[in-house]
Order: sequence, then structure tokens, then C-alpha cells
Amino acid sequence: MKWYVKKFTGLTTTQLHDIYQLRAKTFVQEQARTYQDPDNVDFDARHIFAYDGDQLVAYARIYEHDGVVTFGRITTDSTYRGTGLGKQLMNHVMAILKVHYATATIEIDAQTQVQKFYEKFGLTTNGEPFMDLGAEVIKMKAPARALVLV
Repeated sequence: MKWYVKKFTGLTTTQLHDIYQLRAKTFVQEQARTYQDPDNVDFDARHIFAYDGDQLVAYARIYEHDGVVTFGRITTDSTYRGTGLGKQLMNHVMAILKVHYATATIEIDAQTQVQKFYEKFGLTTNGEPFMDLGAEVIKMKAPARALVLV
């Protein structure tokens, strides 16, 4: 397994293609969500991803939006789910947030089915669940210094 953290301009065309394919497989095919992807956030995001050989198997992005630091598009390839890869991915995301955004408060819109997973990393719920683009989500947040690796 080889991990990468890159800005958009550092991605190869193959990596970018693989990222878009994995995101489409997860969010469009598996979850039947409809929203613009790719979007302009990719240009300013840090992209965290892992390859197993030549297959992209995990992906996330971290970015700032309207003064808020957030992360999203968290996914692992379906054939790797249940192996601990999602935890590894989140540990990479948490480490980057703690180093590069140490004084920020992190805020995300999490799908409710993964709320407990994110709580393990120190995020807490903020408000009530709501529908967003066909999925039930809940706002979660934490100071970067309070995030934990598990």
C-alpha cells in the first residue's frame, strides 16, 4: 500500500482519472447521489489517497471553504471495506489536519450511517440530521487539536 498527499497541480493525469472513477463508483453508482463531481473544490484541496499496486483503493480530500476547514469524499474501494483501510485513511486525514490546520475548527457534513465512525476520531455532532442531495447527513465538528488517531 502506498499513500500520497498531493495538491491538485501535483496529481498525474492517471491519478486524477483514478480518483474521479473511485468517487463515481462510490457516490454515484453505489449511493445513487447526484451532485456535481468533479467540482471546483478539487483545485484547492489536499488529496489523500492510497494505491494497492496499480489500483486506487482509498481517497479523501481536505479543503477550506468560506473560512471553514473541512474534509470529504471519504471513500474506500468496495472490495477493501471491512479491512481497516477506512481507519487508515482517516488517520492520515486526522494527522494532516492536526499538522496543517492546528488552530482551526474542523467542520463536516457526515452521512449519518458513518457518524459513529467519525466520533472515534474526536468529531462531535452539532444539530439534527437533515437531508442533503438524497442522503441523511449531520453536521459534525471539533477543534483540530482535539482530533485523535485510532
